[in-house]
Amino acid sequence: MSLLGLSAGIEEMLVSAIIIFFITLIYKFLINQDKLRELKEKQREKQEKIKELQKTNPEEAKRVMAEMLKLSNKQLRMSMKPMFVSLLIFIVIVFPILPNLFPGVVVYLPFSLPFLGNDLGWLAWYIIVSIPLNSIFRKFLGVEL
Repeated sequence: MSLLGLSAGIEEMLVSAIIIFFITLIYKFLINQDKLRELKEKQREKQEKIKELQKTNPEEAKRVMAEMLKLSNKQLRMSMKPMFVSLLIFIVIVFPILPNLFPGVVVYLPFSLPFLGNDLGWLAWYIIVSIPLNSIFRKFLGVEL
């Protein structure tokens, strides 16, 4: 079944792009991007400080490492809500709909991939397409993860 009269691979790429763009928007609006950038900058500073202290004062380096761990925990907590929303979208939309829209082989590759071969179904193609699209949309929208 063709939605737009294009090949299944192109159509799934377009549907995937819409889904991934929507998920990227969720991350953009559910995470305070300024606070996240601030946390990442503090982590970088702590990491540099740890490198310096490991040579001269290992005990102080351990203390700074504990502070850095607290910052990492804050960052993880910030990303939990959009991660759950994204997972819900994936479970409710992607898994039930895409296999029905794109049954069987979606793309035939001109080469063979280890463990996958040269014919890809909807899930393998979704994963291959989603990685670069996610990166492009995050960069375009200024989303930190």
